[in-house]
Amino acid sequence: MADLSDVENALVSIIAQVFYPAGTGQPSALGAAVRIYRGWPSKPELEADLRAGAVNVSVYAQNRERVVTRFQNAWRLLTGPPTPTVTFSVSGQTVTIGGTVSVPQNAAVIVNGAAGYSYALQQTDTPTTIATALAALVVADHPEATSAGPVLTVPGAVSLVGRAGTFGTSLRELKRQRRDIQIALWANNPTLRDQVAILLDPALAAMEFIPLADGTAGRLVYVSSPHDDTVQKEILYRRNLIYSVEYGTTQTRSDAQIIVPVVDVSGGFRRSTETLIKTIVS
Repeated sequence: MADLSDVENALVSIIAQVFYPAGTGQPSALGAAVRIYRGWPSKPELEADLRAGAVNVSVYAQNRERVVTRFQNAWRLLTGPPTPTVTFSVSGQTVTIGGTVSVPQNAAVIVNGAAGYSYALQQTDTPTTIATALAALVVADHPEATSAGPVLTVPGAVSLVGRAGTFGTSLRELKRQRRDIQIALWANNPTLRDQVAILLDPALAAMEFIPLADGTAGRLVYVSSPHDDTVQKEILYRRNLIYSVEYGTTQTRSDAQIIVPVVDVSGGFRRSTETLIKTIVS
């Protein structure tokens, strides 16, 4: 889920990329050292940094928040299921299982288009143990079914289908809010403070959305930019960049890929008197 801490962490990461485009192991684009962090600065640490000529950039959420919930909390696909790692090879009345095992993943065999048998893979599984587990399920309806190594055999089967399926991730938005974030620029002289703002403010203003940890994005909008020179005697000059971030509080779940579709075929003159004709498993 996207939390206020995710918003602040995302802004810290973005700001770091602005000042250290070649990496934090290289000199900053400003020329001076820049320390970037969440929260309000500690006075002793801030004073030590300023005396050393270092700039501080603190990211701090203000108390102003507005509820802007306007979406239904319907589930939607966030990331699709990856390609299964288990494979099936069908030849006549046998199914050979191959590939490699990864979890979470399901394996299934469909016999004669009438019934499907699904097994949830375990981390310790191998193609042989998967064939054994599927045989144990199939034998309930086909007592002659057997397995030998990674091969499942169903004597008398007219058709066999083997499938594997993985899991995707779905997401729904529970609520939405807009929060003002104060990005405070601290420097030991007004010229350096202005240079920090000139470098950072356009970079943030050019961004319409910021990526969040849950896979969603927050809408970034400029609000204001007050400055504070009231503590000049302490060689402290500050300018605040206020941006609002609109983001959703979300919930995610893991969804299994459908590998044994079942369709019931019914008939009758009226819906209330329909009878089941047959079930198709495809």
